[in-house]
Amino acid sequence: MSGIRFSTVGLCLTACLSIKSALAAAPADEFDKLKIRRGIVAVLGLPEQGPSYVTALAQRTEVTIYFQGVDRRQATAVRKTAESAGLLGTRVVVHSGPLTAVSLADNVADGILVAPPVRAAVSESELLRVLRPLARAIVGERTIIKPVPDGIDEWTHPYHGPDNNPQSTDEYVRGRFRTQFIGAPKFSTMPEQTVIGGGRIYKAMGHIAHRANQNEMLNTLLCINAYNGTILWKRPLSDGFMIHRNTMVATDDALYMGDHESCKVIDAQTGKIRREIRVSEDISDGPVWKWMAIQGETLFALVGNREVKVETLRSVKRGMGHWPWGMWKGHDYKDPRTAFGFGRTIVAIDRNTGEIRWHHRDDEFLDARAVCLKGDRIFYFSADRFLACVDAHNGRLLWKNTDGDLLEAIGPNEKAQYYITGYATTCYMKCSDEFVFFAGPQRKQMVAARVQDGSLAWTYPTGNLQLVLRDKGIYAAGPQRTQGVCLDYADGSVLASFPARRACTRATGCVDSIFFRASGGTVRVLTEHNTAQHIAPMRPPCQDGVLISNGHLYWGPWMCGCQLSLYGNIGLCPAGDADTLMDDADQLYQDALVLHDTDEPVESLNAGENDWTEYRGNNSRTDVTSVEIPEEVELRWTVEVSTGDLPTAPVAAGELVFVADRNGVIRALDTRGAPVWKAYVSGPVYYAPAISNDRLFVGSADGHVHAFAARTGRRLWTFRVAPLDRRIPVFGKLVSRWPVAGGVAVENGTLYAAAGITHYDGTCVVALDAKTGRLKASNITSGTLAPEVDGGISLQGNLQIVDDELRFLGGGVYETARYDLQTLKCLNEPRVQVTSQFRTAFYPYYPGYGKYVSLEHTCADGNILCHDASYTGSMFGNLALQQPPEPDAKKIVKDAARRQYLLRRGRDAPEPTNVWSDGLDRRFTSFVVSGEKLIAAGHPDDTPDESALVAIHLGDGSDVWSHKLPAGAVKGGIAIDARGRIYVSLENGQVRCYGPKGS
Repeated sequence: MSGIRFSTVGLCLTACLSIKSALAAAPADEFDKLKIRRGIVAVLGLPEQGPSYVTALAQRTEVTIYFQGVDRRQATAVRKTAESAGLLGTRVVVHSGPLTAVSLADNVADGILVAPPVRAAVSESELLRVLRPLARAIVGERTIIKPVPDGIDEWTHPYHGPDNNPQSTDEYVRGRFRTQFIGAPKFSTMPEQTVIGGGRIYKAMGHIAHRANQNEMLNTLLCINAYNGTILWKRPLSDGFMIHRNTMVATDDALYMGDHESCKVIDAQTGKIRREIRVSEDISDGPVWKWMAIQGETLFALVGNREVKVETLRSVKRGMGHWPWGMWKGHDYKDPRTAFGFGRTIVAIDRNTGEIRWHHRDDEFLDARAVCLKGDRIFYFSADRFLACVDAHNGRLLWKNTDGDLLEAIGPNEKAQYYITGYATTCYMKCSDEFVFFAGPQRKQMVAARVQDGSLAWTYPTGNLQLVLRDKGIYAAGPQRTQGVCLDYADGSVLASFPARRACTRATGCVDSIFFRASGGTVRVLTEHNTAQHIAPMRPPCQDGVLISNGHLYWGPWMCGCQLSLYGNIGLCPAGDADTLMDDADQLYQDALVLHDTDEPVESLNAGENDWTEYRGNNSRTDVTSVEIPEEVELRWTVEVSTGDLPTAPVAAGELVFVADRNGVIRALDTRGAPVWKAYVSGPVYYAPAISNDRLFVGSADGHVHAFAARTGRRLWTFRVAPLDRRIPVFGKLVSRWPVAGGVAVENGTLYAAAGITHYDGTCVVALDAKTGRLKASNITSGTLAPEVDGGISLQGNLQIVDDELRFLGGGVYETARYDLQTLKCLNEPRVQVTSQFRTAFYPYYPGYGKYVSLEHTCADGNILCHDASYTGSMFGNLALQQPPEPDAKKIVKDAARRQYLLRRGRDAPEPTNVWSDGLDRRFTSFVVSGEKLIAAGHPDDTPDESALVAIHLGDGSDVWSHKLPAGAVKGGIAIDARGRIYVSLENGQVRCYGPKGS
């Protein structure tokens, strides 16, 4: 064959190849056979051209390369070349393991290149498992294309289809689910509208940013890979056009998008406008597209007059939460001549040629929120005047019902645009084969009319219902403080009830469930038995709801501050083979331990008693040391340890300092900053390593715990905490579906680690013998503490040991997860509820928000050194020394994630009395407390670029010394060794060392 030649041997030669020579030996047509521009490509087996080929492929394309080699030597060689090019962990992800099992999740890869010598080791079924539908694997001269499975459905219109019924027929979306991807953007503007077609998600984001983190998405259209969350392209939207309406339709190869000028036909591959479809003024009041639908080869539309132009609103407010209602200019719908979505002309257009097949013009204004298409009929409504129907084939009017009883039942628009009711722009008409239904935020009561003639069939007394039309009945997610109901089609009688939805978000349905907003999280009603489950980490996005398409569920991105722990564009997939493993820990961990170089004794580190061997100083994460903080310090050295991503906090012992990073590199430096050793793991490291008994332990997002000889970096053992070796995309990283994201804790010869993202994935907690890696205890069931609602613990915080318990933040329902240290029995009481109370922004995934730390240290005299900060950094209290409360005073109970007095529970607790408060409005990301001094890293509230390392006297709050930092310190990013040397990890990838001045 021509092109790439692959080999699994010859590492000594390939290491010498340059990236330039690798490029010269790799014709473009090898990669071009994959026919993709962006996405995830797996390279299985090492090319004969050497490790540089993998890096070169990443450099000359826009894809992320996942390389899997047959052994650790291959992986190390590729890592070194990728690291030198600044691509390791971001554009090049490296793993080693038998190629009989590719360590990617199902449907993640956009392409695969397989080395001919290892071709026999990789089965076609394994390639097809990893590939997304329509993606290609190049295996020598063979090209394998994964077909689109039968039974797949897509969400091609804003309400699924032109009938406005948000009910998917996808046969794969059922049963239990696992995380498929979490990606950008993390936050969206208001409003948001989404359609899905051809394996691509199209997200239109509107004109209002309620927080500064949303500004970059103002008036933006994104095209996103529906299987792995890769952003394929983006383009600006027209400024001034209100997007929350039915004017987006996705097809296999294009997005049709109507606005105030025309319908743009946007190429799915490139994001470029192929052509524009316009409606001439001789048949319409104007060029504005109000509603549209595609059926077969026909594009249907309601077009008409120009509308009030909305204003683009940027924000300077920081934080993540809440937004004011009633600020959409034009949402009051007072005048159909200028309000959103009113027109008088319905047209049918050949979508291939743009030729108008027919048009129907009415004398009255039609409301685009009440237009729908079912089969060969288009139904439309003019408020207070009529309900009508035209033939979709020719535009002939079939009937127009002006009956007074019908119009009185439908009634005028109620006031909407409020958090309990919902959005005035929401569609309020849906149709089935027999009925046209009116319900939504603007409706006083629900109305059913017959499709034959529009005659009134029945009414239901509640109108603010989000309807999902299913075979069994009409599922109506009722408004706040009521119940949801399943109604009979024939007469509207109640067949069953279920929990009410929370406020504004619409309901949607898959084959076995309906989804809607809970008071924190998502309610999933299993319709066969009418039982409710809870998906705690995220709630359905305001306008979209949960979308069902391509065998997946989709949430986000987000624009509110409800009780959430995950923010972003999130995809879930059916659980698959991991589901059965979560029932049997012995089977799950049968082959989890891999021993490496354990023949020789572990070299002595000579760690001192007062060295900083754990993240934040100890397993309780209290930031306390007995080492005296120097009266004056000077900068000794600066070393760049991480390129393009965050390092962890440092730990220091035995005259060495250790730091890892989110590229999967672990480093040991001596006290002069010189490198001592370097090692690699297969995923990001989010929290500092731990040192115990001459060993260094690292928890990685590759789903494993790794043990090294701390003095030399010799690899000792690896333990897989994750149930399976399955990688998914999480904010640009390929990590385990069960990452060891909260670090590790070592106590009394036992190492503790936890793996997982969400409760529905499953949360795995293990206790290992720190010397041998042998499993001592495990808990793989706490992800489902309450089976009745499928609720449980999500790993959302760093591990700590407090009061003989292993603890971490546990997600929206369980503020703190608690486990017995000996048995790992979960000590949390099950909560059978479909609501959440708590919110977090976990630092590994949201480093811009989870980095601010709080402090509460009781001094020797009983006074309390206190700093309370919200996890977003948007609210905080000044650093203060407080007098102890009176013995009988009501205790102030603080939220473990937010730690803010203004948000505390127990509001009638007395305010503390300060000995001093620094009054400098500083926010902090790291502390060290010792004796009479405190070291802190942070910045003034209004000048976040002015970071500093300061020592503060505890007696009066005055600064002892201060040194400017070129960047902010990472969370918990200060360490101090037994000799008083201070190490700081910075967000720019540097580690700095400050030593006592003059010593």
